[in-house]
Amino acid sequence: MTKRKLPDMQHDPKAILDEEVFTKVPRIVLADVLKQVEVQYTGTQLRDARSAFRVLSERASIDLSGTIATAKSIREIFDRLHHVNLGVSQKRLANIRSSVTKAVEAFGQPRTWVTRQMPLVPEWTTLLDNIPEREWRWGLNRLACYCSAKGIAPSDVASDTLIGFRKATDAEAAYKDPRLILKVTINRWNRCRKAVPGWPGGMLTMPGKREPYMMPLEAFPQSFQDDVAAWEERMRAPDVLDSRAPVRAYRPDTLQGYRYTFRRLASALVRSSRLRPEDIRDLAVFLDEAHLKVALRPFLKGERVKTEGYAYRMASHVVVVGKHHFGLDEETLAPVKAIADRLKPQGGHVMGARNRARLEQFDDEEVVQRLLAFPEQELARALARKRTLHRSKGVERAFAVSLAIFTGLRVKNLRQLRIPHNIRRSGRRVFVRISEEEAKTHAPLELELPPECIALLDLFIAEHRGTLPASESDYLFPGERGGPRSYDAMRHALSDALWRHAGIRMSPHLYRHAIAKIVVERHPELVHDVSRRLGHKSINTTYQSYLGTEGPAASRRVNTLLQQVRDDGSGASE
Repeated sequence: MTKRKLPDMQHDPKAILDEEVFTKVPRIVLADVLKQVEVQYTGTQLRDARSAFRVLSERASIDLSGTIATAKSIREIFDRLHHVNLGVSQKRLANIRSSVTKAVEAFGQPRTWVTRQMPLVPEWTTLLDNIPEREWRWGLNRLACYCSAKGIAPSDVASDTLIGFRKATDAEAAYKDPRLILKVTINRWNRCRKAVPGWPGGMLTMPGKREPYMMPLEAFPQSFQDDVAAWEERMRAPDVLDSRAPVRAYRPDTLQGYRYTFRRLASALVRSSRLRPEDIRDLAVFLDEAHLKVALRPFLKGERVKTEGYAYRMASHVVVVGKHHFGLDEETLAPVKAIADRLKPQGGHVMGARNRARLEQFDDEEVVQRLLAFPEQELARALARKRTLHRSKGVERAFAVSLAIFTGLRVKNLRQLRIPHNIRRSGRRVFVRISEEEAKTHAPLELELPPECIALLDLFIAEHRGTLPASESDYLFPGERGGPRSYDAMRHALSDALWRHAGIRMSPHLYRHAIAKIVVERHPELVHDVSRRLGHKSINTTYQSYLGTEGPAASRRVNTLLQQVRDDGSGASE
């Protein structure tokens, strides 16, 4: 892009880096605030402030020298802190937040607009003065300052200009979201282009915005779309007399996964310039060994794809299509199966890095105890509520968490439990049943509830469930419109209160990982029971998907044994 120097520029714009345009104002960090506190405060105020900053530095591991002292940064810091994890009371954490916030308000980064300190060249001043809407002028003021500093005239502004502008806002980013600034700037510029006579330059678009890699199904010939539909119909309602048909019908979620595979592979063939969209006429195109290798290459684990096994899953889908849709024999399918076998992860499917990191909190025995004690504590908080609906929702949360802990059910099954379809009573014993059709692995599951969970179930149904919206529904956790509780609502019930009151970050699915970790680390011989309880068909699934974190526990057991041998073996050789 050609940039011409504006008439009144008093400096060389090439000498200014994009990252430096908005960062000329000195940055005040938390360490600077603490220095001012030491000078300006006295007595109790000084003692409390010192203590508050010490907690941030030592217990929360906040880098005081690298954190800009703004109201936004303080909010972000305290939003991720929990009094339990810091080892302080809830009231103490509130006092710490208050003390730090007041110090930042007094001595932190001034809430001034950097752009007010940056002069505009006349050409940009004139352009902004011609904008009738005040909000539009505000929306373009930062871009005008950037371009004035860089020597870019209004007529030279293009989408490429926004690349440097984004770098400048990223570097400054004290109070606002740089991406939001960029979106507002583009919106205001394009509005002005339509509404302001003589507006210079063309339309702006998000810089670096790429066309979606995966093309829609409609981008391919009708014959390809028809073949996908025929495949789905075959798998949705298999003919038991058809030797090519699967043993059981595929679920909608499974068919959606296959559809994504078809679109990704077809898109990869087009993006690689190997085939044109019109050349992809049916699913048989993926059974060509050369085509399949080209289509899978973008999905191998690397810089773009972080998950191992992604390409393997798609190759496996192609094998299934060849077998059930085209009826190919083993010999014909051999080249495609060989590709899938080479892509198969060596250690099988393993736990993702994010879940593995979240499980580390359960290395702390105190956190384990807080999780297991949560239902009882949440029940006590709920029964103390005065409003009926709030009390009932609290009891429901306590029961839902207890059920997740003591059954390990997937959230899909948990939210769709129905009375009495999934709840079976035999005297004082209560069982949760998941049928073959409802289970992800098509293996029926029956789990017995412990007495404390039964007590919560009975209390919830007898006294509190009836006050919830749509309680006439047969769903154990009814949604507001009579159907099952939505996934988001169930996720909030299982996660939010646990973080708020116990300082534990927990997704619904992490309950399954946590159960396996807690039990198997303490009693490895129970791994088969854990596998059965989680509904796995194979013990290998339990090892590959839910364990792999038991190494430290195994180390502790070995260390304990060695210490016992040392302590008890002083006279063993006599």
